[in-house]
Amino acid sequence: MENLDLRIQKTYKSLIENFEGLLNEKEFEKISVTEICDAAMIRRPTFYQHFLDKYDFLTFFIKHKMNLVFDYAFQNINEKEGDFFVLVFEQLLNESDNVLELIFSIQMNSDIMLEMASVQEYGQKMLRTHVNGGESKNKLQSFVNEYKGQIIMGVTIQSVYWYKNNKDKIGTEEMIKLYKRTLEKLK
Repeated sequence: MENLDLRIQKTYKSLIENFEGLLNEKEFEKISVTEICDAAMIRRPTFYQHFLDKYDFLTFFIKHKMNLVFDYAFQNINEKEGDFFVLVFEQLLNESDNVLELIFSIQMNSDIMLEMASVQEYGQKMLRTHVNGGESKNKLQSFVNEYKGQIIMGVTIQSVYWYKNNKDKIGTEEMIKLYKRTLEKLK
């Protein structure tokens, strides 16, 4: 987003922040473009200059959230002597419940699933580029690494979901330890 015109950056920032606020009040399906625009204090034509509809904006929003989570992990991987996936897991635990519920519910909603194919591709590209070191000369090893990355991300997402539903029974630190032990078994 840094490479964009300052006005566009401000528009996106306002949309993201206010959309997240709307998610705290109601489900995504019940939020209209007008509500998003009113909350962000932008005009509908401005919204439609950048997005086809609210589903296109949702794709943008989730990619933005993914960038924040992955960027944090990439920036801190050397400083915090941690595993990349543990850093991602910790960031996901810090996300608001409503944002996570939206992401998890997308997996079940067939109308949104087609829109989210680009998000899945985007996540796979980030994993391939940053976790696996790009395209490997050894195609089989590259394939195996990509598979492991997908399995670990699946475990990560399900672990966050499980924690959010059980956080009254298990503390954050205890959950991170449990997640680390699970990762050790997968590697």
